[in-house]
Amino acid sequence: MPKEIPQGKVVLGMRSITRDDPDAIPLLLLNDILGAGGFTSRIMQQVRSNEGLAYSARSTLVPKVAYPGDFRAGFESKNPTVALATKIVLDQIRGVRGELVTEEELETAKASAIETFPRQFESKPAMLRVFVNDEWTKRPADFWKTFRDKVRATTREDLQRVAQKHLDPEKMAILVVGDWDEIAKGDLQGRATMKDFFGGNVTHLPLRDPLTLEPLK
Repeated sequence: MPKEIPQGKVVLGMRSITRDDPDAIPLLLLNDILGAGGFTSRIMQQVRSNEGLAYSARSTLVPKVAYPGDFRAGFESKNPTVALATKIVLDQIRGVRGELVTEEELETAKASAIETFPRQFESKPAMLRVFVNDEWTKRPADFWKTFRDKVRATTREDLQRVAQKHLDPEKMAILVVGDWDEIAKGDLQGRATMKDFFGGNVTHLPLRDPLTLEPLK
């Protein structure tokens, strides 16, 4: 029998960039502002702090070496507020596409990237992994030497440009796991329902056997 599940788990995102894409550093900083920067990030502030819709909400940027990685944003929320939280996340992405981030946001993201930089080399094994991997994957030899200078040189206009180029809410897939009948209706105040996305078009994916991957009856 289906279980009553009070919360829905949501992941939304799209294909992103390769590791050595020229836009990698601006997009890394933008992701920090959007959802990777903890309580200072826009998604966390809006979804958790301001609206109280989720305990945690964040975004991740995972570039790959040989092929584009992905950008994702995710959260867990009560069934009636899944649609509202999804709308808020997408609104935050549209926000960084439409307007420049603040100087304070950019400086906070830059400081985080620069201050955490030494962690890459905090031990001999860690340092060895970095440089061996870079050698195998043919990373530019000056990448780490120039990393902090490139971070410092990044502008608010750079962040808006990469947002417009690499983050398009209209192209993002939305994966929802939970009690769809309860989730689809949206919140009691009528601020959002799942019909607000993709014209209400939904593809239902069956549960699968974890060993055979065959759909469960």
